Amino acid sequence: MSDHLADYAYFRGRVALSALLKSLGVGRGHTVAIQAFTCLAVPEGVMATGAQPLYIDIEPDGFNMRPDSLRSRLTAATRAIVVQHTFGLPADMAGLLSVAQDAGIPVIEDCCHTLASTYADRVVGSFGVGAFYSFEWGKPVVVGIGGAARVNDAAVAGRVEADYAAYQAPPRARLVRLRAQYVAHRLLYRPSLFWPVRSLYHALGALGAAEANYNPVSTDRVADDFRWRMARPLQSLLRRKLSRLDAISAHSRAVTDAYKNGIVSTAIRLPGEPSNCATVFCRYPLRSLRKAELLHRARVANVELAEWYATPVHPLGPSELEAVHYRPGACPEAERRCGEVVTLPTHPAVHRRDVRRAIEFLNARAAG
Repeated sequence: MSDHLADYAYFRGRVALSALLKSLGVGRGHTVAIQAFTCLAVPEGVMATGAQPLYIDIEPDGFNMRPDSLRSRLTAATRAIVVQHTFGLPADMAGLLSVAQDAGIPVIEDCCHTLASTYADRVVGSFGVGAFYSFEWGKPVVVGIGGAARVNDAAVAGRVEADYAAYQAPPRARLVRLRAQYVAHRLLYRPSLFWPVRSLYHALGALGAAEANYNPVSTDRVADDFRWRMARPLQSLLRRKLSRLDAISAHSRAVTDAYKNGIVSTAIRLPGEPSNCATVFCRYPLRSLRKAELLHRARVANVELAEWYATPVHPLGPSELEAVHYRPGACPEAERRCGEVVTLPTHPAVHRRDVRRAIEFLNARAAG
């Protein structure tokens, strides 16, 4: 199915989400259930339809939506449920689909972190009425900026098809900048340059010289992104990248296995994986009670370690969460994970020496 993802290719993953929601009739006065411990792109996609995000807490010892929290928070206004497969770990689809079916609410899968993980021998993205994907920096397949929708329901497919014709190509100047960023990413992004490249990217983004990951979210204005499809040159690049998905996934599995076998620090908790799942990680999540110190030490040691996610709606700080309708304290497990989780890279630029350096760093310093 991955070779057809370029058929409904949008400017960003959040645009694909909004297109799927619109095909379900979601709009003003409705809510869409999403998990906390997510990124700003998800509520942005919800709010672009006029609907409001409804935040659901995550599993007590995990990273994905919790079925009993979902059941207790649904309302008569809820028109869709977005199930996120965080870091590539499949969510509890049996439990979540049971809640959704009892309530008569359709499910959309957030597959931005994986295209190849499986749950009960089925690839994620195949359970709901549809799924959406992202191909931006840090994702399993990178084309620069871009997203796509998969549709599993015939009626929804007809509405998505009709709506897709209204999306326009992005302005040429925007495409030129995206292509330049993609080339720079290919040349510069590797674990040994993670921290300086990250600092440079954030500085250029603040100046408007680089394509930022997030748009300012407002109930008064929808970003121009939501009018655009993926440009044709990027669609062609996406098809070429998707043809290599098996190799990309195999590399991720090999890197992940090395982390699992090599990290022995008692100060680090490795993620649990359900026995009925096969996970292809976008990034490998670790938990530590000394997260801030660990990130600081990683920067000094020049080891790639990221803080996905720093807040329940990353990267928004406490004073900004109200803009996306999140109330601090509403999802205590999600907030707890934000204080614990750091992530290691699994992308194709990671080599054995990078894995070895990361393992040595964690084993030697995390407990010291």
